[in-house]
Amino acid sequence: MRIRPGRLPDIAGDFACASCEQTFRAPDLDRHFWCEECIAAARARSKRIGVWVGIGLAGALAAWIFLVQQPTIMIGGWIGAVLATFWLGMRIAAELSYGIMRSRSRPG
Repeated sequence: MRIRPGRLPDIAGDFACASCEQTFRAPDLDRHFWCEECIAAARARSKRIGVWVGIGLAGALAAWIFLVQQPTIMIGGWIGAVLATFWLGMRIAAELSYGIMRSRSRPG
């Protein structure tokens, strides 16, 4: 029996999705008993949360740079730091929020 990565093996019976509680065959659920629709909804919601957190972090850093540091030269380096903060903050917040959603078995 070949098992797809992250999926339940082909076993007899139907199981309820841990998030939406709809009934699916075992191969249609992942190892946490989530269906594809719930996974996609959780990923989309976590991505939106990540973008907003990234914007907030980047905005706070940009405000600190311009109000406290008051750069006159090398503005490109400061802009790069703000963009890196946005990207890293977005990725970290998205993964954390997705992990929290999955651990609580709630839909996105």
